[in-house]
Amino acid sequence: MIITCDNEATMLGWTEYLAESDCCDLHISVSPETNMDGIFTAFCHDEQEMIKVTGWLFSFQPIASK
Repeated sequence: MIITCDNEATMLGWTEYLAESDCCDLHISVSPETNMDGIFTAFCHDEQEMIKVTGWLFSFQPIASK
């Protein structure tokens, strides 16, 4: 599935995370059934595009929904 904006990810029930690593921090959303231990697809809120994330390189903190 391709998401094209923040609101679309929220309306689909995707969960927002702050993904942190030594190289960068990402503000992403992922579908509820995503296994974040491997390589997975996420929506990047900063770039407003779908990206591939190598999960074992990051730690994930959920962002509380309003």
